[in-house]
This record gives sequence, structure tokens and C-alpha cells, in this order.
Amino acid sequence: MDGFEILAIVTGLFLGYWLVSYFLSRPQSEPSKASYQEAGNNTFEDSETNKSKSWYEILEVSPSATFDEVSNAYKRKISKYHPDKVSSLGDEFRELAENRAKEINAAYNEAKRSFSGHSAS
Repeated sequence: MDGFEILAIVTGLFLGYWLVSYFLSRPQSEPSKASYQEAGNNTFEDSETNKSKSWYEILEVSPSATFDEVSNAYKRKISKYHPDKVSSLGDEFRELAENRAKEINAAYNEAKRSFSGHSAS
């Protein structure tokens, strides 16, 4: 092995050790009850930014979206943030995905209520 290969191995080991140490030394937060709280009138509180969001902001649709557009956005978002999809990445990612999925489900339920004349799928 030449000097460059040894330097690359040592650098990789150092970075790997540092990353593992960093993530293991971070304080573990208590699991939150949910990442949202109904704040009234179609809004939810985002636990990361403490800002209220409406269901259409969470589902990333326009306020005038049709029920089919809302349903499609829900299916797309929930499949992206389903906890089983990230279970191999560790408990922290699974918890984040669970909280996000709860927020998405709550937003979709609120949207269904606002479209009360439509059947839920």
C-alpha cells in the first residue's frame, strides 16, 4: 500500500468514529405524543418550528384542490413517510417517520371533514 491508500483508510476510520461518537453522544429526546396538535380551524402545530400549518400545507396541495387531488397527495406523502419504509435506518428515523405519518393522517382526516359530501377512500 502506498501513502495515499493509508491516508484514505485512516481518514475514513476517523470520520466513521467521529460520526458514531456524535450520534451516540446526542441526548435522546423523549418520544413525543404526536408532532401535531389541533390548533383550531384546520391548522396543526408543527413541533419542529412551532408554526401552525393547515391541512393543505401539510399535504402540499392548493386550498382549492379537489378531493381526488387531496387523496393522491395523501397517498404520495404517506407512502414516502411510512414508518416501515425507514425501519432499517434505525429507531430515530422510525420515530420521525411515525410522527410525520401521524401529522399527514390528521391533515387528511381534516381534509375529509372539509369535503364532507365526498366518500372517503
